[in-house]
Amino acid sequence: MKEKAMVLVEFTGTVTDTGRVFDTTNEQTAKDAQLYRENAIFKPIPVVVGNGDLLKGLDDALKGMKEKETKKIHLEAKDAFGERKSELIVVVPLQEFTNRKIRPVPGLIVDLNGQYGKVQTVSGGRVRVDFNSDLAGKDVDYEIKINKEVKDVNEKVALMTEKFFPLKKEKAIPKLEKDVLKLKLPKELAAQIAPLVEPFTKVLKETIPEIKKVEIVESFDAKPKKEKK
Repeated sequence: MKEKAMVLVEFTGTVTDTGRVFDTTNEQTAKDAQLYRENAIFKPIPVVVGNGDLLKGLDDALKGMKEKETKKIHLEAKDAFGERKSELIVVVPLQEFTNRKIRPVPGLIVDLNGQYGKVQTVSGGRVRVDFNSDLAGKDVDYEIKINKEVKDVNEKVALMTEKFFPLKKEKAIPKLEKDVLKLKLPKELAAQIAPLVEPFTKVLKETIPEIKKVEIVESFDAKPKKEKK
């Protein structure tokens, strides 16, 4: 595939040593691996080749693949989720957890100032927390398939909109008028998803050069509420 081509891909990632599935686009595989979440969407995802949407090893593999092709890829830890770092294992006073009304026990996932970590030990008024990724230091394997290359501009717009605003009920609705994309956000969620509009606009213009402007509207008959230049 060429750089900047948009493709629909499906994949499943497993830990090399154990075979444990840690990520997948397949709903049944997610259920079997106990990864399924009610609000999550499991289906092939749009990827812009060379845009860093996937791990570099997977992104590089797409460049040598064709439509409908499936490939198995092995990634060493350093090329996947990185090596484990000792500096990301810290000791936190038990009082910090008491103040937050949290009872730390080994294995508990905790959020400390926006960082997620796993409690390792609790002893002597101190709690040891590991902020390394659960996949740090592990080799992984992926099976990835290019379902199709997306060439139609309207289909590209629809897929990118769904990717940035993955809502199950009320959805963000795009409408392309010549070189202007009008985007209608769900009224109840507009304030929550507004921060995604700027990166969405940036990626859209980079990957779909036919689009020169993105306008946020309350309805498709209304004047633009917000414009991204």
